[in-house]
Amino acid sequence: MNKYFSTKLSIFVFASPALLLFTVFCVYPLLPEIWMSLHKHDGFRNLGFVGLDNYKDVMASPSFWTAHKNTYLIVAISLLLGLPLSMMLSLFMDAQTPRFRRFFKTAAMFPAILSVTVVAQIWLAFYEPNWGLFNSILHSLGLSSWTHSWLTEKKTVMPSIGLTFLWQYIGLNAMLFYTGIKTIPKSYYEAALIDGANFVQVCLRITIPLLQNVIKYILILSTLGSMAFYSHVRVMTAGGPGDLSRTVIYQMYYTAFDTSEFGKGTAIAVIFILECLLISFIIQRYVAREKLEF
Repeated sequence: MNKYFSTKLSIFVFASPALLLFTVFCVYPLLPEIWMSLHKHDGFRNLGFVGLDNYKDVMASPSFWTAHKNTYLIVAISLLLGLPLSMMLSLFMDAQTPRFRRFFKTAAMFPAILSVTVVAQIWLAFYEPNWGLFNSILHSLGLSSWTHSWLTEKKTVMPSIGLTFLWQYIGLNAMLFYTGIKTIPKSYYEAALIDGANFVQVCLRITIPLLQNVIKYILILSTLGSMAFYSHVRVMTAGGPGDLSRTVIYQMYYTAFDTSEFGKGTAIAVIFILECLLISFIIQRYVAREKLEF
């Protein structure tokens, strides 16, 4: 029986329902979009086959590369700043008493359950150049030269929006890390305590190495979620000033709906999908390759 279920044919038979659903709902809907990206289309009429001209025109546009730079800046903020902070927050929660732990769990999840519109409006008030919280604090500290019009200056607009995005979802990632921490057997920590390991050594030698599968999952989730960054930009700056705060998804929306060039918009979508697939493959291939068993 075990030999039968280990054959490639049996694996295919059991996997075929999931593969069929994936093909119908994920792969098949992409085919019309790929076909549209090879045509000039205004959203209502197919104006003729243009081949790869849409891709050439899109990639020749400076706005396309500005959108990519902004998108990967958000990814960098999310990964290089957000994930370490989320990990530290989860370790902090795990070290608290049950009463305080419940409080910090609620506080961590609260921003993530808020509407993006609500979060964006709160932070718009923080960034308001005349009476906003940040500039008011800087004025009160005698640092008026450090004040900015945060959402209209080239150097500050994307970091400001990225900070808003980071604040909203850092607690969610912390809760995912915390859930992973609770799956680690307590016997490992008890053995480390007997050996005289301190908190930092326990984190570096036990907790983080045994969280590699959780880290891999959160890495994929955070990367793809950051690349799909759109709503905060739409509410806070509408892609402005000019095209300085557009992301790839916003550029796709702008091209398709604001300029009625659906062929070019779908070309951007196809490029974006390929980028996401490549990044997912790299993470799956090179992160947490060893299977852990407790």
